Amino acid sequence: MRGEVWDVVFPAPIGRHPAVVLSINRMNSQIGSVAVLLVTGTKGPPETYISIGPEAGVAMYDESFVNVTDIHSVDKQRARKYRGRLDPPSELTRVEGLVRTYLGL
Repeated sequence: MRGEVWDVVFPAPIGRHPAVVLSINRMNSQIGSVAVLLVTGTKGPPETYISIGPEAGVAMYDESFVNVTDIHSVDKQRARKYRGRLDPPSELTRVEGLVRTYLGL
C-alpha cells in the first residue's frame, strides 16, 4: 500500500534496506513491481529529504529520512518485512509534493 514502509532486498551494493511504497494502490495490485523510495538515517537537504516519525517503524536510526531522489522499481517479492507507514496526512503529502518537484510534474 502506498505510504507503507517495508524492508526491501535491493541488489548489491544496497542490500536489505527500509523503503516507502510510492506507487498507487490500484497499480500495486495489478503489476509485479512497485516504486519505492529509500529511507536513510542521513539527513539531507530539505528540498529532497523528509524526516519521518516512529509510525514508520524504522528504529535502526536515531532519526529517519525519506530521500525522494532515490527512486527504485522493485519486484514485490523483494519486500520482505512490513515496518509501518508514513503519517498519511502530513508525511505522505510532503513526500508526494517533493517527488513532483524533483521530477518536474
